[in-house]
Amino acid sequence: MNKHVLRTALAATSALALVACGSNTSSSGGGGGEAGDWQPNRPITYIIPYGTGGSTDPIGRQFASQLSEILGAEVIVENREGGAATIGTTGIVTAQPDCYTIGLSNHTALANQPALNADLPFQTTDDYTPLIKLGDIPVVLAVNADTPWQTLEEFLAAAEEDPNGIGYGTSGAGGTPDSAAKLLEIRSGIELNRVPFSGGGGEALTATVSGEIDSIGTFYPSMQGFLDSGDLRPLGVFYDEEYPLLADLPLIGQEYEGASMPAAYYTIAPANLDESCRDTLVEASKQVVESEEFQSWAEENGFVTDPIQLDDLAAEINDYRPVFEEIEDSDA
Repeated sequence: MNKHVLRTALAATSALALVACGSNTSSSGGGGGEAGDWQPNRPITYIIPYGTGGSTDPIGRQFASQLSEILGAEVIVENREGGAATIGTTGIVTAQPDCYTIGLSNHTALANQPALNADLPFQTTDDYTPLIKLGDIPVVLAVNADTPWQTLEEFLAAAEEDPNGIGYGTSGAGGTPDSAAKLLEIRSGIELNRVPFSGGGGEALTATVSGEIDSIGTFYPSMQGFLDSGDLRPLGVFYDEEYPLLADLPLIGQEYEGASMPAAYYTIAPANLDESCRDTLVEASKQVVESEEFQSWAEENGFVTDPIQLDDLAAEINDYRPVFEEIEDSDA
């Protein structure tokens, strides 16, 4: 079967599946809309606001690949990195609202960057269509295995006793691991010696494993090898619900209410989409994230999925705004 015939067959099958799966959902709420009768007849561009091969690129590519299968249309990934994800995000929200340009963004770009730059074209969630949340990846707090702290309680007690005495490495100032530590400081009153590394998370990991600094906040996939080898000891997760990959660790977001800052990733589209194509994209996106393939991929790569959509997703993004404002105010 040639590609054209195969794509046509996939499209016909997908359209039937979309109608069947979308018939019980609301068009404006968080569960997705009724699948529309729109069907793409040319390639869809999926913009990823990060570089090719980086730590974030894979989740966008996984989603785009599966979306292509469900819609029966080619989905072309285009990387537009820079500006703390604002360049690529701008490319998504300023595209023609014809459903042929969508893409990846995150909580920082959508909830924090507009407060820092009034010239961005996405100041509120009304300026784009929040199609679906792909997932969270929580920040894990770990220490060099030679340090004396065996538990999160011991670590925090030592930090309280010696303000700014415990080095905490991050991939850079203002990144999610750095923001997580700031929230911990705000909620607990302790002070860490936050050390941002210009070389990113890899450099911070090297410094922690070598003993140059005491602790690190980063994502599980990055530190997994050092946890397995015993070079690092995990103490807690900056999250407020169980993290299956490290289910035995205390949740810092429960120990100190509000001290939860995962990296959160979304698929968005321009505002004012035609209702039919919007609903098709919403339902197809839901099928992707709820699929066994995506769920397995997410778990293997450290993500916790939560396929909220539209209004529910907009509410989550809006909830992040005062959190980032609190962090910014603490630095003032």
